[in-house]
Amino acid sequence: MEYILILLAVACFAAQFAFTKLYEGAAGQTATASLVMLVGTSLVGSLIFFCAGGFSVSFSPISTLWAAIFAVIMIPYYMIGIKVLSLGSLAIYSMFMMLGGMLVPFFYGILFLSESITVGKAAGTVLLTVFIVLQAVWQKSSDSEKKGGKTKYLFFILCLVIFFINGMTGVIAKAHSISIGAVDEASFTATYCAMTAILSLLILLISCLKSGREKAKVIKGALKTKPLAVMALLGAAAYGGNFLQLLAADKVPASVQFPLVSGGVIVLSALVSALIFREKISKKEWISVAGAFVSTFLFAF
Repeated sequence: MEYILILLAVACFAAQFAFTKLYEGAAGQTATASLVMLVGTSLVGSLIFFCAGGFSVSFSPISTLWAAIFAVIMIPYYMIGIKVLSLGSLAIYSMFMMLGGMLVPFFYGILFLSESITVGKAAGTVLLTVFIVLQAVWQKSSDSEKKGGKTKYLFFILCLVIFFINGMTGVIAKAHSISIGAVDEASFTATYCAMTAILSLLILLISCLKSGREKAKVIKGALKTKPLAVMALLGAAAYGGNFLQLLAADKVPASVQFPLVSGGVIVLSALVSALIFREKISKKEWISVAGAFVSTFLFAF
């Protein structure tokens, strides 16, 4: 049952990438538009899981602490992501993001939860890492102008930050699930969604004090019917995936769950790009996707 939950989480995360692309096309790829997206999607997530929890939310000191940490890291995660994409390759950024989501929880499980390393896990980790790197190397680079040396250094520094932040989201999910006194998953998700929305709104309001007119235009555009509809779907997919991960986290080892999610997202996101957005994927990229798909099965052994 837990592995079915993981597969459903993978489907949600693949849908999240698709809805994010649709939102950026409708509202733009600016920091202000992203903050509006964070407020909207977080409110949707909080409402969904408030209803899922029987219209009530439970609180505990440890869960509130983890929820606050989760909310704090989600904001720079999205904001840094926008900056990274303006400095360098999407392929390299995606590689760092996926590797962080896989490797940081993997080693957390091995080092702090005494999870065993099997031959299958070791082989799966190596192969999945190789195929993720190959996917980034083989992906067609953009025709953007070459950046200067300082910009390249900044790009890779920010990619490293994204590596650890994305990995920490998995660590927090696992750490909360095994914490003594932790609340149920629906209450935890509703709480960190609400905290993320509040913090994002405060940052948005403060930023509007400096250049209100310019940002007001962006906010007005992001609150039109199409961006709002995509925002709602994005919130349901993103936080639905996180919720499903939480349900599986207390029974599936972190060194298995998060590599499976990373590998599965690679495969489904490639299919979404090819079938829905009609993006051309080269034979080499399909080899990388197929390799990632095969690698994920090794984590079961």
